[in-house]
Amino acid sequence: MPIREINPLELWQSELLLGRNEIIHGFTGRKGGVSEGPYASLSMSPRRGDEPEKVHKNEEILCAALGLTHKNLSSTRQEHTDMVALIDETNVGIGVSTPWDHGVDAVITLLPDVPIMAYAADCVPLLFYAPDIEAIAAVHSGWRGTEMKIAKKTAIELTKMGAAAENIIVAIGPAIGLCCYEVSEDVALRFPESCHRAKGGGKYMLDLTKANELMLREIGITKIDNTAPCTQCHNEIFFSHRGQGGVSGTLAAIIERRRPR
Repeated sequence: MPIREINPLELWQSELLLGRNEIIHGFTGRKGGVSEGPYASLSMSPRRGDEPEKVHKNEEILCAALGLTHKNLSSTRQEHTDMVALIDETNVGIGVSTPWDHGVDAVITLLPDVPIMAYAADCVPLLFYAPDIEAIAAVHSGWRGTEMKIAKKTAIELTKMGAAAENIIVAIGPAIGLCCYEVSEDVALRFPESCHRAKGGGKYMLDLTKANELMLREIGITKIDNTAPCTQCHNEIFFSHRGQGGVSGTLAAIIERRRPR
């Protein structure tokens, strides 16, 4: 997944979406914000312990760099659920300007010029685009969300709205990889055998990005980019919950469908 320098930040973007002039998207790294300490510097989530004013400034920096309207920015509220919510004219700005009153780990919108965002710091962030219905989605999937198949449920919601599975494009962003994600046997065996390997001592290494890719392929989605780096291996450029001992900022997975100019 190529990296793009957009002053002052770095953005990882999918080759599958880069050719779509109507789509603005990317996965942020740590560079370019105003946060300090374990949140340095472009921490995007207001629920990880960073100062709210600094998170707000980071949102403004990201929106300015991408040419997005900050007041329209909408996001998830991550609580490791399988809740998929629609952003429409009645709730634009929710998750950022106004809070959700419950967990929402995936958001979908049909609205143009409304950027939507999910957060992650080792968990799997996913961005969806269904060009046939002009819908986008942003998803957060930790191991619980992956077990509950939130990415698949998001795709199914898009098909219920009229999208054809074969047309849906999915970019899987930076997340902790098989190389670093050690879990208990109880957790590992909840996933397909091809997604984990035994390490010994009752521990396994788990590939959450592959588990998400497999569940999407099960329903006919083939346009999947799963080439992003491991967040823990590259903790100097990505936030990593495990790599930072449980205290870290979060990256943003952000996408907008731009109205034709």
